[in-house]
Amino acid sequence: MRTRLYSVALVLLVSGCANPAPPVDWGGKYSTTVQERLDELIEKKDCESLQKELRTAHTIDEAKKRSYGSGSEDLVAYIEWGLDKADCPDPRD
Repeated sequence: MRTRLYSVALVLLVSGCANPAPPVDWGGKYSTTVQERLDELIEKKDCESLQKELRTAHTIDEAKKRSYGSGSEDLVAYIEWGLDKADCPDPRD
């Protein structure tokens, strides 16, 4: 019983510390190849390319609003999450 309790506590602690990726409409608003490309850049910790992707996401905001009724804030959040996960320096610092 005590072991099971410790296991449950450990799972809750670890899952509570996890920083899950923000939701993005992959396959709808954005191509799944975009997700694959971003995930690869995050895995390789390619901070420069991730920053370029972030600039592009900001650039397409108005076009996404016209086409889908909402901008690219979900994609921006995903890329910012990826920059954090890849331990990239904040360019504003």
